[in-house]
Amino acid sequence: MTAFGKVTAGVDIGSRTTKAIIWDGAKVLCRALISTGWTPEISADSALRQALESVGLKKVERTVVTGYGRVTASFADETITEITAHARGVAHLLPETHTLIDIGGQDSKAIILNGDGMVQDFAMNDRCAAGSGKFLEFLAHSMGLSVEAFSQLAYMSRSPVQISSICTVFAESEVLSLLAEGVAREDVANGVHRSIARRVAQMAQSLHPRSPAAFTGGVALNVCMVREMSAALDMQIQVPEWPEFTGALGAAIIAREGW
Repeated sequence: MTAFGKVTAGVDIGSRTTKAIIWDGAKVLCRALISTGWTPEISADSALRQALESVGLKKVERTVVTGYGRVTASFADETITEITAHARGVAHLLPETHTLIDIGGQDSKAIILNGDGMVQDFAMNDRCAAGSGKFLEFLAHSMGLSVEAFSQLAYMSRSPVQISSICTVFAESEVLSLLAEGVAREDVANGVHRSIARRVAQMAQSLHPRSPAAFTGGVALNVCMVREMSAALDMQIQVPEWPEFTGALGAAIIAREGW
């Protein structure tokens, strides 16, 4: 028992970033985010220690770890899938959610929740970069832009072009060819966002998505992607505060429920 009462931790080891949250059963006490790098377990331990130190704690009652690198976390009391973690997190943040879209660094997921916020069905794309944050990041860098600048540029477009390639290398070639032809940079950038959104929406359609819908993961911070996902799904999408921490929050909540 601490000055905060009994607290738990949730750690989400993503392919690009690792997130940690300290939870007291009612609110988030603190959060930490660092680059995952080549050593997921070390990154997870560092993120957790950073979060603990920020509120003057040395340990928590229980820690649940999620994300692609969860199997490396020897300190975890329990590990859970990203599907379960994001569903639990968004059910707390946006409890009316029926359809959840999560686009991560290496994959994308569509999750259908029932009226109790439990996973009813899901689909996942983990074999092709075309529906992931990595695809977006790669093509942004191909145009000499940060992902944030790429998003802002794309958001200004009114005539997005079609990007048909799903292979990262071929898509880069297609983007560079369009630019060489004089197509406006913002229209090319928006075309990339629209291509990703349509591929993720196509995957989600197999689950018969329905409103309300939510968008989590780091890519949900991209305003152009939110707009394009809403259009591709033909429904308004809500983005929770700190969407990149939704999985870590879900893990922390499940850690407390597991006592």
